[in-house]
Amino acid sequence: MKKVAVIDSGSGGLNVLSKLFASAHDCQFLYLADEKNAPYGEKSKQNLIKIAKNLVEMLNYSFHPDVIVFACNTLTACAIRAMRRIYPNINFIGCEPAIKPACQKYNPTEVLLLATDATIKHSALVKKYADMQTLAIKNLPTLIDQNLFDLNSLIPYLRQQILPYSPKAIVLGCTHFEAIKTQISSFCTAELFSSSEGISKRLGSFCAPHGGNDCFFMTTGSGESLPKFFHYLFN
Repeated sequence: MKKVAVIDSGSGGLNVLSKLFASAHDCQFLYLADEKNAPYGEKSKQNLIKIAKNLVEMLNYSFHPDVIVFACNTLTACAIRAMRRIYPNINFIGCEPAIKPACQKYNPTEVLLLATDATIKHSALVKKYADMQTLAIKNLPTLIDQNLFDLNSLIPYLRQQILPYSPKAIVLGCTHFEAIKTQISSFCTAELFSSSEGISKRLGSFCAPHGGNDCFFMTTGSGESLPKFFHYLFN
């Protein structure tokens, strides 16, 4: 059984974990919600590298993972290269915004990347597609964590922020934003692009073709959110 650690600062990685749990086989998953350091999107690259190193060290000591999934676009953009260099014996899988398929289908000027400040600043793909529109909605990942079971309450705020860009395609450049697909589609006809399917395929290359999975939860915070996360994932 492969040991797979999935890391995010809050609930966003649960959207990735749900797809991994359904598509991968014979895995023991550990979801690490790094609430102590949330939100990631407003931190510097060097700070995020330090955070990632501390988390990997902790996981090495307590879980001994075969694979670590950075279920966060920001952590991937800022820290995954450094972690692969420091820990060559661990397989790291990251999240990159689905910018390429969106810009292949639409003119980049018609594509809106919805992401955090850090992802927009440090993602190599963002630099490559410089004509693409970008938007970092302040505190949106935190607002999603706080309103997991009342996401429709965010619709007025989302509408106000997104509609002025008139996009034909929206790239969900944060795993938290998987949770608000329905809310965005309620007022915007843009096609939505996400990267979670690619992560599932990548993990599948390390796993057995059949078998059951286990799942455990860990947090660097108080633990008060874990029942909410569990309920969100399995209901």
